[in-house]
Amino acid sequence: MRTATDRPRHPEADQAELAYRIGCDAAVLQLECTYADAPEPLCHELLPWFLAAVRRLRGPGLPVDALCGLAVEWRRRRAAYFSDADWADVRLVPPFDRPAPSVWWRLRRGREPVPPRP
Repeated sequence: MRTATDRPRHPEADQAELAYRIGCDAAVLQLECTYADAPEPLCHELLPWFLAAVRRLRGPGLPVDALCGLAVEWRRRRAAYFSDADWADVRLVPPFDRPAPSVWWRLRRGREPVPPRP
């Protein structure tokens, strides 16, 4: 379970980080829909929206204004099902300069974005 103490209060997030965070929520929702007795709107409305948002974010770069609009909608939609509001409390910024993920990184961290270069 995510707690507020193990993550920064207002982290900066670019498009890659936002895609990762929404993707994590989508994975949790997918499990709820598959293995738990999840309510109808969760599986038929919220999960498809999350998956579409991740596909859009993993595509070409979006302006920060578009990311802000997407983040506001994400926070609104997830509020009814997730109690960890800190996970969605991000300040959106232009893309970070990130190194390409190594094979080791992908094996250990999956789709988690590589930290920005110092």
